[in-house]
Amino acid sequence: MALDNARKTRKQCEMGGLDISNAFSSMLHRHILGTLRELSLPDGVVNPVQELYDRCTMTVRNTDRDTNKIPIQSEVRQGCPLSPTIFNLAMEPLLQAMAGGPSGLNLYSQKLNVLAYANDLVLLTNDAAQLQQMLDMASEAARWMGLCFNITKYTSLHINGRQKSHVLDSTLMIQGQAMRHLHDSKAYCHLGMPTGHQTR
Repeated sequence: MALDNARKTRKQCEMGGLDISNAFSSMLHRHILGTLRELSLPDGVVNPVQELYDRCTMTVRNTDRDTNKIPIQSEVRQGCPLSPTIFNLAMEPLLQAMAGGPSGLNLYSQKLNVLAYANDLVLLTNDAAQLQQMLDMASEAARWMGLCFNITKYTSLHINGRQKSHVLDSTLMIQGQAMRHLHDSKAYCHLGMPTGHQTR
């Protein structure tokens, strides 16, 4: 929708696609609990979650004995019905950092600067400098949360609806690494769908 709007209105659209590496297993327990408190959720919500995640340990059994208890300090519980909600809440600091950043993209009179589904993010704006600022903010927020972005899935696309070639070159960085930039005929897979300037 954002790309179509840029073409129709002859405006610019700059987007950066990010994927958080091992997002569910990397989420620190101290960050989860700290975020729930920062969100001012009632004790009736925070305390049961704290009971699930406080002092988690594991042991490994070998041929003759079990190891000592090994602390588990990260990961949302796999298979727990609360885990998707807990993960989404724990992502709020990163999403709020984006929402409070540069102007984003004006789409049908609405400000849109980030699309998020689980660990997949797309940052949107109409200016390469603003997108770099958003990427810097995302890098800092992810570092503070103990998360890293997947280097193989950094992708950027810059469309100018006023120019014949449409796709412009932009050099963008995330966590000290250059992002792969898409050209006219290239696409990347976002949530199972090819996304780019020209997709079939």
